[in-house]
Amino acid sequence: MSSTFTNKFWDFFVKTQTPASEIESNERQDAMNRPLQRWGFLTNHALILIYVVRHPGATVREIAAGVGVTERATLEILRQLCDDKIVERTRAGRRNTYAVNFEEMAAYRREGTVQLTPREFVDGLIGVLLAISDYQGGSNGAKSQPPDSGALEPKTGNWGFFTNHALLLLAIVLEPGTTVREMAVSMGVTERAVVAILNQLEDEGIVIRERAGRRNTYTIDLQAVRTFPRWSPGEWEIPSQLVEVAVRGLEALIARNDS
Repeated sequence: MSSTFTNKFWDFFVKTQTPASEIESNERQDAMNRPLQRWGFLTNHALILIYVVRHPGATVREIAAGVGVTERATLEILRQLCDDKIVERTRAGRRNTYAVNFEEMAAYRREGTVQLTPREFVDGLIGVLLAISDYQGGSNGAKSQPPDSGALEPKTGNWGFFTNHALLLLAIVLEPGTTVREMAVSMGVTERAVVAILNQLEDEGIVIRERAGRRNTYTIDLQAVRTFPRWSPGEWEIPSQLVEVAVRGLEALIARNDS
């Protein structure tokens, strides 16, 4: 009997004798060990907030389907957002609906990333969200003006709106000529993680690496950022105005550093 046949038979025997729960656990572990391919610039927290802004009164099931995460994950994120008063939950008959509190959102930053999320950049994004929402901030029922994040009491937590890919772009823009080590320190991640993210951004044509003496320098192709295909998951698309103001925000930060 050949060794190939024996190995195949043994693999089949083990799989058929292994409990289903253990097989599922092993498959989940294998999936976790495979490299993540579908990275983006916005966290699930941010995507859920944008979805709630665009779809007032959406249920958990509708939010989960729109964003492309499980209902359990959506519930957990909504719980965190409600705990931080960024999202307000309202009971409407037999269902919960959710709305965004823009003042609380403007004041929030992930711990350790305050320097990488400058006020003007954040305020521009929130201004767009406010403009496309039905949010009424004033008692007279008129549209509220965008909140000034610099005038609000800052709040920090252990989750954020921007992925490490987005934070790395901001680090490059805010500190031209920064090294991998300096990026890692500013983002609170390892140098190996920074290198991996830089490679992914380079593969998409978003970051351009050039050799300057003994060190690398990095620049950003803003058009590649604008046309990046994974700003939002699946068929659901975040508002194009939001992508445009993010790109213009990066452009403004680059111009400020060049002046």
